[in-house]
Formats: sequence, C-alpha cells, structure tokens
Amino acid sequence: MQTPPIPENSKKTIININGEICKPEDAKISVFDRGFLFGDSVYEVAKTYQGIPFLLQEHLDRLWKSASRLEMLLTVSQNDVSAEVNKALAELGVEEAYFRIILTRGEGPISLDPGEGVKNNLIIIAQEHLPFPSSWYENGVHVVITNVVRVSKESVDPNVKSGNYLNNVMAFMQAKREKAFDSIMLNHKGHVTQGTTSNVWIVKDNTIKTPPLQAGILEGITRKTLLQLAKSDDSLKIEQVNFTAEELINADECFLTSTMKEIVPVTQIDNSPIGTGTVGPLTVKLHSLYSDFVKRTVEGL
Repeated sequence: MQTPPIPENSKKTIININGEICKPEDAKISVFDRGFLFGDSVYEVAKTYQGIPFLLQEHLDRLWKSASRLEMLLTVSQNDVSAEVNKALAELGVEEAYFRIILTRGEGPISLDPGEGVKNNLIIIAQEHLPFPSSWYENGVHVVITNVVRVSKESVDPNVKSGNYLNNVMAFMQAKREKAFDSIMLNHKGHVTQGTTSNVWIVKDNTIKTPPLQAGILEGITRKTLLQLAKSDDSLKIEQVNFTAEELINADECFLTSTMKEIVPVTQIDNSPIGTGTVGPLTVKLHSLYSDFVKRTVEGL
C-alpha cells in the first residue's frame, strides 16, 4: 500500500480571486459562474522550485490554447495572470509551492449560451508543497488499468485542460477502490492513453515509448520536456507510438510523468509486476536528466 499524502488542510494555502488575496475559508465565487455550472473553465497546475515558478510561460501558453479551443474570450492578459500568480506566491511565502491557475468563462445566465459581455473570473490557488513519499520513487507504485474509457478526441479535445474532469475522476475512483496509486485509461481502440493526471511511458528492449498525441492524450509539459531531453542523448532510443494494455503489462519498465510528481516509477500493474518488479535503470536515468534540467533552468533564472 502506498504512503498516504499529506492532508490538504495541513498545508499553508492562499487564494487570489481577481486580484484579491484571501484565506481559503473566505474564498467565494458566484454560483452563477459557468465554471461551477458547466465546467466551463480552463486551468493549469504548476509548481515552484526555490520560490521560482517553473516553466510558467509554457503553462500560460497552454492555458491560452485551451481557452482558444473552447472559443473562450479572455478579458485578462498573460502578463495579468503572471502578476497575480507572483502576488499569490509572495503572500504564501514558501520556497516549494503548488499553484493552480483557473480561468472561468465568467458569470452568466443558466444557459448553455454564455451570451455577451461575460467577464472571466481568475482564481489562483497557491499552496505549500510538501515532499511526496520517497517510497514512490525508490520502490515504485501500483497502478490499475481502468474500465473507464478515455473520452474520444472526436468528442472532447484532449488538449483542452478544462474544468470538465469527470472522466478522470471516475477513473481515479476505481484506482482508489483497488488501493492503487492511479488508473491507466485506454481509448476506444484499446490503446493506452494516460493516467488520470499524468502521461504514461514504457521501456521495452531498451526503447522508451509513450503514446502519441493522436491516441487522445493531453500534451503534458513534463512529457514534452522529457522528449526533448531524451532526443539530445544519443544513447537513448525514444518513440511516440501506440501500445496496448498487454504491451503495457509486459514492458520492462514503466513510469508516469507530471508537473508536480516529475517521474514516478510503476512497478506493478493490476496484479502483474513490471519487469523485475523494481525501479528500472532507464527510469532512473531519465529522472536524473530531468532533475538536471530543473536545476539548470532554475539557476539560469
């Protein structure tokens, strides 16, 4: 069984709503906000290292792309959002922080039609980030292949990071029932897509593989970064290719990537150990490459 995470209510938290700083218990937004009514919102999750927002521009660019794909008119600029992020983080006053940027379409009538003159609500949740259990990285985690099928890319664009997250919530609930770390979701063709909040990778015969965007996945920023880093190392062979649940289970190594968790080894899927059932050497090497990238980036800012 995995070590439980730190309870959320034990972490220092600050909320910024449209430029106004408040405590969590004082944070309020209208029940007529379309993010609440319809999940009509976009968001990004990022973190700080040594007090510095990491790859903030990349997250803002993806936030803007998500809004564009939803035809969401933005009444704030990227500079506005960046300034409010920094305001919240300064108020929080910790070196290692999690922050979530949420942009809703705004308040409007209870109708699918947002109408005109709707003004966005900008919410930033900044929270102290405490270290994840070391056992995740030293021993690996157990995941399950969920029977919750990933929503088709023909139905909902997987590269829209929106407030409509029920597909992932239902998949995670299955993982929780089975006392697993996370669920891996398949698409309607039976190909592996992603975890509920992470991208999936396998290693087979020294080749590193991750599903292509066409499988119906979110283009994770850590995924994108790791692909770039791996391509710069001639000793690493990497492919973006479809693979099945069977290939996943029979992999030599498996790991998940995300902004907050970085690279988490997977050593068991359902009831099957992956490879030797221990953290694999290429997983360790890739995490080292990523950690070096983080250090270089932070020191260069």
